This record gives sequence, structure tokens and C-alpha cells, in this order.
Amino acid sequence: MSFRALSQKYNISIGNAYSKCFKALEDLPHCADITRKYCSKYSGILLVDGKYITVKGYERKLPFIYGIDYLTHDIPTYIFSIAENFVSLKKFFASLRLLNYPLEYLVSDDNINILNSCLDIYPKVRFQLCINHFKENIRKSLNIRTDPTYKPFMCKIEDLLCVKRSEDDFNRVAKNILNQYKYDSNCIPILLDIERRKLNLMGYSRIPRTTNLIESFNSHFQAKFKALKGFESFQHADLWINGYIIKRRTRVFTDCKGKFKHLNGRNSLSISANSNVDLSMLF
Repeated sequence: MSFRALSQKYNISIGNAYSKCFKALEDLPHCADITRKYCSKYSGILLVDGKYITVKGYERKLPFIYGIDYLTHDIPTYIFSIAENFVSLKKFFASLRLLNYPLEYLVSDDNINILNSCLDIYPKVRFQLCINHFKENIRKSLNIRTDPTYKPFMCKIEDLLCVKRSEDDFNRVAKNILNQYKYDSNCIPILLDIERRKLNLMGYSRIPRTTNLIESFNSHFQAKFKALKGFESFQHADLWINGYIIKRRTRVFTDCKGKFKHLNGRNSLSISANSNVDLSMLF
């Protein structure tokens, strides 16, 4: 709701509506503080991504970087920064370490800074590259959407990556593709890249092979950002992001499907919180 709509609903001035909202956001605990004090039931499987938003005074949009625990769908923490670079991402993973988040598996898109910064803090982490992002990068490199020349090759790559395979099976299918395209200078670099990164592409047991979960959360964030159009300052943006993430953590799930159907009727904070925590006393 706009501040004008709030002022009309509660019969107060627009300035008063703004002040009350701003004060409420300031009074909220930080997302990380909630995790530190009350939450420890995490799976150690983290999907990480960033979203860009408009802030007055900055020429480019600014990223906020966050992660979602796969099994609980909870957001342990986030950072808001001026760039999605190695330093910012390392700060994010360092904050996770301080929260004692038990990170074992990292799932993300093909941003090398995400993996390298994570390895600096969690050197034993195992990485799953999002298959959807990987395939899309190949499509772009071959101009699949405008030029049908390499569509048959792309179909074979999609077949290779469509399911979790044993290493022997992966090697067998990849070798068949190589034998067919070994004289094509556009295909060979792609196949060599797949071979180099196959451990990050084959998939681990019970670990998602895509970032679909966090992408769905991104869609919710994007809808809110689009409606707001931007923020007046870095501080205002950070306050709003913190408030909105807390809202997401306390919102009851209603449309989870498949293996996550059991989450319906609960919120992510209640799932990750320690057993002795009374969530009604947090706010």
C-alpha cells in the first residue's frame, strides 16, 4: 500500500504514516540476529542468488545477496551491497559462518565469485551448478533461438544433463556426443567445458540441480521492487529488505507441492527454529 492509501485508511497524515512505517522497520531485529538467537535446524543445502534494486544516488542498481536453505525454505541471512563481487560475496558467506550455518552443499548459477568466495570460508563445500543456467549459457553462445544450426547438438546436451547420472554413464553419453561433433570447432569448447566441470553438473543425491526454488522467491521480490520503483537511500532500502525477508520467514506456506507439501500450514522460521523457542514472543 502507498503511504497515501495508509493515511486515508487510518485517518492520519501521509507524513505520519511514513514515520510510523519507518519506525516499525527500525524496531525490527535484523534477519541475522533472529537466526543467531533462535535457529539451528538447517539442512546445510543452500541456494544462493542476488537481486538488483534501484537506489537514489547510485548510477547502477545495487544487489542484495541472500540464500535459502533447501529443506526448510528459510532465509538465514542476507547482505545489501554496492556490487555483487568477490568481496561482497565473501562477506555474505562469512556472516553465514558466524551464524554457525552448517553449509555442505552450495547451489547457484554460473557466477565464479559465488563459488570462490564460498570456498574461502567453507573450503569443504560441494558445489552444484544450476543446470538451467548452464544450458542457457550454451544456447546463447550458439545463438540457438535465432539460428537452428546447432539445435540437434543442443538437444544432445540437454539429454546428457536432463537426469542425474553415474560418472560412467555420464562419460559414456558425453563420449558419444564428442564422437559425433569432434570436428566442429564451435562444439568442442563446450564439450571440453562440460568435461572440466562434470562433477558440478552430474548432481549429488538429494541435492537440487537447479536454482528453481530461489528463482521463485526472486519473482516475489521482483514484483515488490517493481511496484516500489526504487528507494530514496541505501539505508531505506536495507531496512525494507530486512523487513520483507522477515515477513517471508513468518509467512505461512500454502502452495508447496511434491516432497515439500508437508510445509504447508507452517512458516520457514518455525521449521528452522529451535524446539524451545516461542516465536510469538519475537516481535
